[in-house]
Parts: sequence; structure tokens; C-alpha cells
Amino acid sequence: MDVLRGRYQKLPEVRSKVVRVFISSTFSDTLSERDSLIDTVFPKLKDYCREKYGLEFQYSDMRWGIQTESADNHSEVETCLNEIRLCQKYSVATNFVVLLSHRYGSRPTAATISATLFEQLYQIVSSNVDLQKDAQLLTQWYQKDTNCVPPAYILRPISSILTNIKSKDSDEMKQASKEWTIINNHIRTCLRQAATTCFEQGQISKSDYDDFFISVTEKEIVNGILSASDVNQRTLCFLREIDDIQNHLSDNKASKFIDVNYSDDGKPIIDQEAEQLLNNLKNTRIPNVLQKNNIFSYKVHWTLDGINRRDHAEYIDRFNNDFYNAIKQQIDSCVKSRVTIVSNPLQHEVLEHAIQCKTYVAKFHGRTDVLDKLGKYINNDKENRPCIVYGASGCGKTSVLAKAATKVLEWWSDRSVSVILRFLGTTPSSSTVYKTILSISEHICKLYNLSMQIYPDVQQLRHQLQSDLLTRIPSEEYLIILLDSIDQLEVDAYDCQWLLELFPTNVKCIVSTLPGHGNILSNLKRIISYNSSLPNDTEHILVSVPPFEVSTVDIVYTDWLIMKQRSLNNEQRTFIRELMGEQTEILPLYMKLIFDIISSWHSYD
Repeated sequence: MDVLRGRYQKLPEVRSKVVRVFISSTFSDTLSERDSLIDTVFPKLKDYCREKYGLEFQYSDMRWGIQTESADNHSEVETCLNEIRLCQKYSVATNFVVLLSHRYGSRPTAATISATLFEQLYQIVSSNVDLQKDAQLLTQWYQKDTNCVPPAYILRPISSILTNIKSKDSDEMKQASKEWTIINNHIRTCLRQAATTCFEQGQISKSDYDDFFISVTEKEIVNGILSASDVNQRTLCFLREIDDIQNHLSDNKASKFIDVNYSDDGKPIIDQEAEQLLNNLKNTRIPNVLQKNNIFSYKVHWTLDGINRRDHAEYIDRFNNDFYNAIKQQIDSCVKSRVTIVSNPLQHEVLEHAIQCKTYVAKFHGRTDVLDKLGKYINNDKENRPCIVYGASGCGKTSVLAKAATKVLEWWSDRSVSVILRFLGTTPSSSTVYKTILSISEHICKLYNLSMQIYPDVQQLRHQLQSDLLTRIPSEEYLIILLDSIDQLEVDAYDCQWLLELFPTNVKCIVSTLPGHGNILSNLKRIISYNSSLPNDTEHILVSVPPFEVSTVDIVYTDWLIMKQRSLNNEQRTFIRELMGEQTEILPLYMKLIFDIISSWHSYD
């Protein structure tokens, strides 16, 4: 009931209509399973989700390739972790599945290291006379970025030094790639040695130490399972053991299925460090978080062709069935609980707009003059006409109405107040004036336990709203109705004849529109001036949302940067001020586009 009354502090995520699953695994050893999922299981899950729930099933398998640009700037890990966050945000059911066997996975060189930690490590390396070349590599390849908050050292793109890594000549590219492999291994080794020394001396934490040793797969598991919420409802783990692989380390394909090092005489031996880290994951960390029925274990035998769909058909079939049934069960369970939270179309509609409201308010800044005018309108007991907010496209009208919806409790703090908010045109129930009035009427009935008729045309609904529903709201109850973007309704609604000229004394209405679209603003002005008994003064109920002033931009950007844990140096701020000073008007939409660019700037750019 709180959400129906306009309290948007705690909202369930109900907008998504997808099941989006991140598949975490190492690459070469799980090809057969992942191929089989794509061929056999995912199509069945797509059909099941669509036919039973009207949902779209999606999977995300980053092992099928990271773009060259991501490899060049070392953003592969962050790309994977961002994808996990998107799956967790948008999936209505299962969001993460991990497949593990005998490979721990790649352990890349750290792309970002906090300045404090890097300088500790560098001190260890540079103070050792035998490690001067390593110290030079660190200063050559890492740059301090004070735009990070707190400051950090960033691993430079490979192509910034080894330009041939992007060469169209394959031989030049291969040579550059070999050079980078050698350099990368040197950097990774010296950082690990320095981290070990610092950790043994108690200078850094276990978490900082682990960051230099754990694999991409473990980082995915940490984010997808170990530090996530609702893991037993939304995540799964599949463990495969090749029970005799240690007897076949010399087989040609063995190194694709288990982490190995090579002895001085060239013989393959198990990578003990990787095995220990992997076993800790499989035997301790994951079971400590996931229930037994979320973990599936299999034993298979080795063949000369490794694990494949021909020689291991029985295992693959069992794996496919377990995967399908486990995901299906989680989908059924999560959708059932989701339906319980959003039990009817009205609740779903209100939540859609409430979630949008929170999104707009999260980055809202300033506009105190506009909000003050709206606050005065709300508190003016003698004003019964609707208030009209207008401004150019991209000026921030929608954000103003969203913020006003959250400020109502302050403006009417001494009253029992409810808020009805609709971002017109963003949902099916707000796409036409008829559906909007019907939805608002149903909302009012739910709030105040009233009954209504569902009439087939707009004028009948309007008459019922004006003459019946609004008049039956208890006098001690107060209601504010906010309708954003009338210009998003159908053309026939532009005459605004459906909007009430007067509201009861305990009801307020705020609408917004573009100023020059379909004569909407002129029609609204006519409506608020239509009744001869109304005062001629309409200035206080015609609220313009102007573009931002240049002086405001710096303040807004500072706040937005803080939210992203970023900053700008003085030279960059001067550039932005000069850029904005060239604009005749500064719209929030333009500001947002520029911000998306500058928020990724480094201090050394």
C-alpha cells in the first residue's frame, strides 16, 4: 500500500521481462558442455519462458570472445563483472551459473591498482637492486590517474607502447603479441612477489593480496555467488571431475583440461597453486554459500580426445537434463514470488512508474526555483486549477516532476497525502488518454476503497472522475496527481479537453508538456483561464523549466562524478567551462551526453 500511496523508498524490481543468465567457466575444458547448452538446452528454455510466462530467455557467455579493444585496454575482467551485474539487475530468475572442473582459469595482471597499494609494491621492487628492470617496467606500463577516487594506477593499453599489436600485418601483430606476453609475465610475477612480501610484513590486507593471485573465474564467482543476494534462488553450480586425468598429463589435450606447469626436463606437472585455489573454491567457499541442491557433481573418465559429446554422451545428456530442470525450477519459483509481490495490473503499473521515478531522482540536481514554485502551488489552498510545467525537449521536466513526487511528503508534511504519478507514454496503461484516466480512476478507488464504472469513452470516464470519485475522497485525505509529458499521448488528446479545469480543495494536479508541440500549451492555458470566476493571474500555475546556467554545470558535474567515484583536474574543468560557455542554452540531456564522455577521462589524458 505504501507504493500505491507514493512512497517509493523500497521497491521490488518488476520491470524486467527477461531471464538473463551469466555462464561462468574456463574456456578450453568446457567447450562440449557449453556447445550442448547452446544446441539443446537454451532453445528449450527460450520456448518454456516464452510460452508459459511471456518472458525472454537470454544467456551471456563471455568465453566466446572479448572484443580486441577490451583486450588492448585490459578491460576484459571489468567487462565480465559488468555483465554479471546486468544479469543480476534484469533477470527475474536465475542470473548466474558456474561450470567448474580442473582448470582454475586465467589470472591476468591487475589493470587497476589503488595508488597507496601500488606505491607500497613499487617501493619493494625498486629497493631491490636485482629488480631494477622490473621497477622500470612498472613505471613504464602503469600511470597514476588522480581522476579516480581514490587515486589509482592504470595499466596502459598495449597499443600505446607496442603499436604493432593492432597492425594489419599478421607477422608484425604476432611479434608484438609475443613481446607483450613476455612483458606481461614479468609484470605479473614481480607484482605477486611484492604483494607476498608486503602481506608477510603485514602491510596489506588479505583481500589486496588475493587480487594479484585469483583468476577471472573466481572473481566472477565472488560477484555472482559469494557476495550476491538470493543465491539459492538465482544461482547454480556444476562440478565435473575427471577421475583419472592425473594419469594422463602427457596426453596432447590434457593441458586444455587441467592447469599444468612444466618441469626442467619438459614434463607436465600439476600447477599446485592453481589446484589449491580451485579446490578451496569447489570444496569450501561455494558449499558454504550454496545449498546442496544447487550444486551438481559429475564424475567422468578421460579419453584421448578429452571430454567430448561423442565419448561422453551419457554424461552430457545428464548434465543437460539437470541444467534444464534446475533453471526451470528456479524460473517457476521466482516468477511465482514475483506474481505475489505484484498481484494485479494496477500494482504493476504503479511500480513501473515508481521505479522510473527513483531512476530520475537519483541524478536530480538543483532546480530549487522550480521546485519552490511547485511547493507554493501545493500549499495554496485557494488554488484549485491544475499547474502546468513546460520547457524545451531535454530541459529536465520529467526529472522535475519525479522530484516533485518525492517532495510532496515535505510540502504536505502535516497531512495524510497520497501521490499518483504517471510518465505518459511509457507503459501500455499510460499510452492513451482513455487508458490513463481509467488507470488513475482505478488507482483512486484502490486508495480510498471506492467503486466505479468502466465506461467506453473518455468523456464518461472524465465525468465520473470529476463528479463522483474525486468528490468522495475523505476531506481529511489529500491527493496529488502528476502527469508528465502530455505530448506523448495520442494527437486527439492535444486539445486537453479531458483535463479537469477545477479540482476539489484536497486534490492538486501538475502536468507537463513541450511548449510548442501540437498547441498543447495554448490549450492548457485556455483551460486554466476558461472559467470567468477564476482569477486572471495564471503566472503562479505556469511554471517554466529553463536550461541550466553555466555556473550550475560545474556543481552538477561534481555531484555526478562523486557518485561514480571520479573527478576532473583543473585543466579539464576549464575545458568544460569553456565548452559550456559556447552554448546558448544548456539542456540536461546535453549535459548527460557530455558527462558520459568526461566521466571516463583520466588525469593524464
